[in-house]
Amino acid sequence: MQRTKPTAAARDRRAPPATRTDVWRRYGEYLAMPPEIVVEWQDRESDARGWLVINSLRGGAAGGGTRMRTGLDREEVMYLAKIMELKFAFSGPPMGGAKSGIAFDPTDSRKADVLGRWFKAINPYLRSVYGTAGDLNVDESREVLPICRRLGLAHPQEGALRGHLSLEGSALERRLEAMTAGLEQTVGDPFASRVWNASVSDLVTGYGVAAAARRLLGLQGRTLDGARVLVEGFGCVGGGAALYLTRWGARIVGIIDVESGLVASDGLGEAEVEDLLGRRRGNRLPLADPESGQDARREFRRVAADVFVSAAASGTLTAKALEAMELQGVQTIVCGSNHPFASLSPSDTALQRDADTRFAVVADFIANLGAAYAFGFQMQRSEPAPYPEFFQAVGRTVEDAVEEAVVRAGSADRGLLAAALDLGLERIGHGGLLGKKPG
Repeated sequence: MQRTKPTAAARDRRAPPATRTDVWRRYGEYLAMPPEIVVEWQDRESDARGWLVINSLRGGAAGGGTRMRTGLDREEVMYLAKIMELKFAFSGPPMGGAKSGIAFDPTDSRKADVLGRWFKAINPYLRSVYGTAGDLNVDESREVLPICRRLGLAHPQEGALRGHLSLEGSALERRLEAMTAGLEQTVGDPFASRVWNASVSDLVTGYGVAAAARRLLGLQGRTLDGARVLVEGFGCVGGGAALYLTRWGARIVGIIDVESGLVASDGLGEAEVEDLLGRRRGNRLPLADPESGQDARREFRRVAADVFVSAAASGTLTAKALEAMELQGVQTIVCGSNHPFASLSPSDTALQRDADTRFAVVADFIANLGAAYAFGFQMQRSEPAPYPEFFQAVGRTVEDAVEEAVVRAGSADRGLLAAALDLGLERIGHGGLLGKKPG
């Protein structure tokens, strides 16, 4: 049965309230700190540009996925590397955050070649201290793994294992083989989709996002049963989250992707979501009529809802979007995408601060920690873990982190983002002054 009150252990960690201004100040200082390593790349055969940002080599290594999108810049990659470090503070392992990003159109036919040249350029880091995976518009199984293997890497996490665990030779080989087998195994019941032949790495992040929503609603004295949910993004994270949310009783009243939308005022259940997943084109909704999709995108900002799940690109949650959500009745925002709040610069936290006073916000580095946890979980094992263990462990970790944020905030309705930041900064050694006694 789902818990509805913080556990005794969590209550023991309760901190007396302090000014949230201090948390945001320290977070701004953390964002402004220069990262330890920045690699900048200009492709000689296209206009693609890339950045590898390693915020720190805490624990001897750093990890973070590879994304590609038009308009990406160095500042966004730097911000995401810092968020990865906060994510590892909750998910483990205790190592540094990093991110790999390419400014290039992911629909361009030259995408695979650009990715190949990018990974070749950062190959020394992939071999020694950096582990990567898929991210926005980059698929781990179909793109990252094959490219890394062509470069002679057994797995894109090779550098993380070598740097963090100091593994070499046959011990490293066995651990990397287990990593591939564990994360790429096909998910079965009770976590499987009936239409999506998905791997652990495909589904585990979406599962964590849904678990975050379920736990927070429980702490608010509510349930997912009948809850009306809006989902922004329908890739692995958004699609997976929608699947599990409906499996646990929620109704999806709206979904939008980068170009289209779908609104169902009575709500979609599990069978309807499964149908959409089965007909999905990449990470796009399977809609035959583009015009109706555009109408639905507009209606998406008007349909009544309780929960909003962000699972799209960075920066989609604008001030206008937050105003619309408030009018729609949204009380809870679950940040399934990294850096969902729009900002003028990476250190601009004004919109995050505003949202934290108006909604119950589950931070991205908590809701989205599924893949990071799965890598760390398998990294410690020389044999592939059975797929249920990944989902069970991610669910517990996300739920415990949500609960800790609620306890530190002293509320399940407001201030959760500041509380989560305070916990994360404390764990990586950047303050954590909220609730600490002076002197």
